[in-house]
Amino acid sequence: MSKHTVFVEAPPFAKFSDAEMRRLLDDERLEVLDWRGKRVDAPGFVEALAAADIAVTGNSLTITDELLEKLPNLKLIAKLGTGLDMIDIPAVLRRGILLCNTPGANSVAVAEHTFALLLGYLRNVPQCDNAVRTGQWEKARTMGGEICGKTVGIIGLGNIGSRVASRMAGFEARLLGTDPCWPEALAAKYGIERRELNELLAESDIVCVHCPLDETTAGFIGKAELALMKPSALLVNMARGGIVDEDALYQALKEGQIGAAALDATVVEPACGSPLASLPNCILTPHAGAATYEAGYNMGMLAAQNVLDVLFGRECRFLV
Repeated sequence: MSKHTVFVEAPPFAKFSDAEMRRLLDDERLEVLDWRGKRVDAPGFVEALAAADIAVTGNSLTITDELLEKLPNLKLIAKLGTGLDMIDIPAVLRRGILLCNTPGANSVAVAEHTFALLLGYLRNVPQCDNAVRTGQWEKARTMGGEICGKTVGIIGLGNIGSRVASRMAGFEARLLGTDPCWPEALAAKYGIERRELNELLAESDIVCVHCPLDETTAGFIGKAELALMKPSALLVNMARGGIVDEDALYQALKEGQIGAAALDATVVEPACGSPLASLPNCILTPHAGAATYEAGYNMGMLAAQNVLDVLFGRECRFLV
């Protein structure tokens, strides 16, 4: 019986539980090469990947046409998470390589992190914590705001945006949404009002970005779009950095054109040296939206299931 070789690169895969890895290791038809956390320029990395016909990848490995030229045996890429912007999809499909991801596996984590950023800003959590640690106990200086009664615009109502909407309804916010594939049932259930992007930006007190990064959304929110927003508005980006023009955002925040931004994704990561990091009205987290034990487990198990389904002729619902 011939074996398939699985190259596991994704650092989060089976990081906190061996259950995901066991799904692969326990199948005698698979040989697993564990390269989690190694860089593409590590000695032997490309050679080991070239020997595999399956790759389990995360966000840290950029799969280009040039890299694919060196991988003649590759037949399947199982990507952890939903985003595919680090993969040259046309080059993959042109070679007949199958590609799957794990949509929905981390949606709860990312949706909940949206609220962590929102409430962190509205209730001045970082400032309050720092004040107490430095001996200050002045409530008047930590006055914040509430979600209740605010108009919240959600850009993208897929797996993550829909969960944000359901939770936002519990905060008694007015909901606006925009999505090319309008979810009629979801909108009816939670009272989401449909808007075009410019209308949503102009009406919203809080704007949450949850759409994928592709050729239609790159630079989606730029100088002109930011100019439409309220001077007090908060922009939350939980998607990809390239969706928001960060130079334009920096100027808008610095000049008080909008109130604040909370970003879990930036164009260049780490964002420690970004001009945005110098602004007091910008909260940054290190692309940590999906960083929960539960999401890691869900993504790993689904990626392993995708591999087994594709290899052994079962239906895989998440082929791209």
